[in-house]
Amino acid sequence: MRLVASFRPFNSKTMDKNITIKIQDFLQTKNPTDAQIIEGATLLLQLSPARNRAVYNSTLRRPKSMLPWVRADLKKYLGIRKRGLEISDVEKYNKETVARIEESLSVVPEGVASSDASQVPIAGTRGRRQDHDQLPKDIQDIWDKNKDRWQMMRKYHAQLAIMIAKPDYAPCDGNELCYQLRNLDTDLRKDYDRYDNYKPGEKNPEPKSGVTDKMKTVQNARSAISRGLSRKKQTEETLKTIQDAVNTLVELKQVMKPVTIDKLKAIGIEVPVYA
Repeated sequence: MRLVASFRPFNSKTMDKNITIKIQDFLQTKNPTDAQIIEGATLLLQLSPARNRAVYNSTLRRPKSMLPWVRADLKKYLGIRKRGLEISDVEKYNKETVARIEESLSVVPEGVASSDASQVPIAGTRGRRQDHDQLPKDIQDIWDKNKDRWQMMRKYHAQLAIMIAKPDYAPCDGNELCYQLRNLDTDLRKDYDRYDNYKPGEKNPEPKSGVTDKMKTVQNARSAISRGLSRKKQTEETLKTIQDAVNTLVELKQVMKPVTIDKLKAIGIEVPVYA
C-alpha cells in the first residue's frame, strides 16, 4: 500500500494578531496581579465563550487559585494560533489528521508483533525490500527509524482516543497531539518514499559542500534560539524567528538540551516531543 508523501497545506484564515500578542505578554508575566489574571481569563472568554465561561466566572472570584488553569489554557490556545489555526479550524484540522494517521497505522511494518499492533483495522503489512541487506547503511536505517515512528504514532493515536472519549473533551484539547502526529506521519511517508525508490548504485545526493551547508544551518538556528531566549521581552516577530529555528533543528534531527526545551516551552514555543 503506497502512502502519499505529505499532508496537503491547511488553509487558515487571517486571525487577530493582537490577541496572540496579548496571550504572549500574559504568559511572559511571571507574577501577574489579580487584575492581570482576570485579563487572561477574559482572553479565554474571547477565544471560546461557551467553553471558558465557567473558568472566567471562577477567576473573577478567585484569581490566584485559577492562575494555573488560565496559564495552561492560554498556552494551549497560543500553540493552536502558532499553527495558523482559528478555534473554528481546529476540529477540521484534527479530523484530517486522524484520517491520515489511521491510513498509516493500517499498514503494519514487518517485525511488529500482532499484540503490539494499533487498534486501527489492519489493511496490510509493509515488508522490507528483497535487497535490503545489500542497501547502503543510511538507506537500511530508514526501516528501523520508520518502525519506531510507526510505534510512536500508534502510542499517540491511543492517547488521543482516550482523550476524545472523555465527556469534557474539546477539539482544542487534542490539537497538540494531532500536531505531533502530523509531524511524525510526514517524516514516515517521506522516508518510506526514499527507501522504496532508492536505486542500487545511486550516489548520495548530498555532496560534501551540502554537509558544510547543513552545519552552518544548524549553527545559525542554535544562535537564533540563544539570542531569542536572552531577550527580556518577546514580540510576535521574535517568537516566530525562534519557532522557525526550532523547526529547523527538528527537521535536521538535531538534539536540544532539556533545559533549553523547558525555556522554549515557557515562552510558548512548540517543541515536538520526539526532538
